[in-house]
Amino acid sequence: MTFTTLEDAGKFYRDYAKAAGFSTRVRSTNRKENEIKNQLITCSRERKWKSKIFPTEKTNPTAGLNCPARIYIHTLKNVGAWIISKVVLHHSHPYYPSKAEMLKQHRELSMSIRRTIENNEEADIRPSKTYQSFIAAAGGHRELNFIEKDVRNYITREVRNVSEQEDAKKFGKYLLRMKEKNHNFFFELELEDDQSIKLAFWVDVRSRAAFEYFGDVISFDTTYNTNRYNLVCGSFVGVNHHGQSTLLGCSLMKNDEIESFKWLFQCWLRCMEGNAPKGFLTDQCASMKRALEACMSTTIHRWYIWHVMKKIPSKLNGYKGHAEIEQEMSQVVWNSHICFWLYSAYLYEDHHIWVPIYLDHHFWAGMRRTQRSESMHSFFNKFITRNSSLIQFVKQYDNCLGSREQAERESNAADFHTVIPCTTKSSIEVQFQDVYTHQKFREVQAQFRGRANCITRLTNSALGYSVYEVGEQVSSSIFNKFVVTYDSVAAEVKCQFLLFESRGILCHHTLSVLSFERVSQVSLRYILERWTKKVKRRHTHQEQP
Repeated sequence: MTFTTLEDAGKFYRDYAKAAGFSTRVRSTNRKENEIKNQLITCSRERKWKSKIFPTEKTNPTAGLNCPARIYIHTLKNVGAWIISKVVLHHSHPYYPSKAEMLKQHRELSMSIRRTIENNEEADIRPSKTYQSFIAAAGGHRELNFIEKDVRNYITREVRNVSEQEDAKKFGKYLLRMKEKNHNFFFELELEDDQSIKLAFWVDVRSRAAFEYFGDVISFDTTYNTNRYNLVCGSFVGVNHHGQSTLLGCSLMKNDEIESFKWLFQCWLRCMEGNAPKGFLTDQCASMKRALEACMSTTIHRWYIWHVMKKIPSKLNGYKGHAEIEQEMSQVVWNSHICFWLYSAYLYEDHHIWVPIYLDHHFWAGMRRTQRSESMHSFFNKFITRNSSLIQFVKQYDNCLGSREQAERESNAADFHTVIPCTTKSSIEVQFQDVYTHQKFREVQAQFRGRANCITRLTNSALGYSVYEVGEQVSSSIFNKFVVTYDSVAAEVKCQFLLFESRGILCHHTLSVLSFERVSQVSLRYILERWTKKVKRRHTHQEQP
């Protein structure tokens, strides 16, 4: 028999082997001047290996049985064809056509199957679940010409087994494709001499649109390990009008040195056309602090207070009665507007960027008390693993963006198609009900309910300017007192508690005074546009004209 190519001859023998019930392998290939002249293909059970391990200790199965079945393939001179010159059909073992499909050589993953495996791997779907989906689609195990082990081997060999340099190349190409789809997509990339990632920063068009409305306060977190190369991952996070975390940008850095953070923050400013946020929350990183001071000098920098407070146990464990001290210190730091506690000279020097009394007169969109970064860690865990490659990470980050966008769209729909009933007869509550999103209106309602624990007393009044003392009962024996001022001429109210200044929500002490003054409508300055239903930010995927 003659064949046009060597591959055709090999395929002919493989097809015969599958029909007969055995598998084959290339035993030897002879070349002359780098051209193949002949090839020996044998039954896969041709060899009989002599193991150095004693039979009583050897547990792994072996296939070799000195099977003589084989074919010899030769090239025909001056013809350019191939011929099977010798055939041995006899086998030294039984073979079964019905079991041939389970032999490794005859199992195959088609291109569509491979693409599905890759997509599922990016979505962090377990291989076992992927295989079960193939079984369900095919109608049973017997309808598949591969097994679960083939799925796992493909993931290990083709999907995960990629060098850092090749991964970086794919990562860069992906960012370029995103830029080609929409020129508002922003990214900057720096590589090491070995072509691995040194610095990377990218912002989706949806994130740039979100920054227009929700870029006043930003959280930046570098504590989440999201990739197999241990690159420092930094995520920029804001708060939308529903109080939900919204992703505003992402970065990867080789290290956390000052110059790396400077490069990153300068990229951020270029992306946002020089608009720095008013407030910036981070963890306790000295390099980040110095870079932020150099790049965004007008931005108010704040440490996450819970990053500081969670270290209290490790600092006090050596002291007798440390549990009681921890509780007292927590009360002092969180609730006192007079004093604070510091456990090191380092923290004393930087008390102005973490102690609440020094910062609550600035707006923080509710980020101070909530462990927003930790909640984002939990969210990222749904999409990204610590073994994610760069290309997996950037694609899954895009999925995170889509998930956040969908959550916002669902909340928008709920705001316009449902109504939360008022809990009081106050016309001020109705005023907020009409304009605020459900989540923010619930926060307003919580303050209205808090009025029940307040006792309001007028201490001074002159020319329309009144000073009140509001006592709040926090337990059966504890009353906290707050000073609230009201200017009836300017329709302005201020409370020592500073809830409106820090979170944009009027506190129950303020509402108690407004009720005392019989105010029916609050000034529009107390209705923050960023918390209202009418926020309709742009987020688009289509190409720009």
